[in-house]
Amino acid sequence: MTGQWMTDPLFWLAALPALAASGLLFQMILSLFTCCGTFRLRGRTVRLTWWMIPVTGGVCGLLWTVAVGYALLG
Repeated sequence: MTGQWMTDPLFWLAALPALAASGLLFQMILSLFTCCGTFRLRGRTVRLTWWMIPVTGGVCGLLWTVAVGYALLG
């Protein structure tokens, strides 16, 4: 593996959504410790439901797998 993946725009097309999903997942997990279980998405308050964290975690894992797979194999 060389250092060329850092400058590859296709890697960043895969990594930026993974970073966004990671930030959203982090915000959802932190909202578990608030009194009303809400987080902010695009300026709106969203109430956390039971399925949001597992789905976001799965999407986040899939996006990171694609980004790392592209960096290793591409």
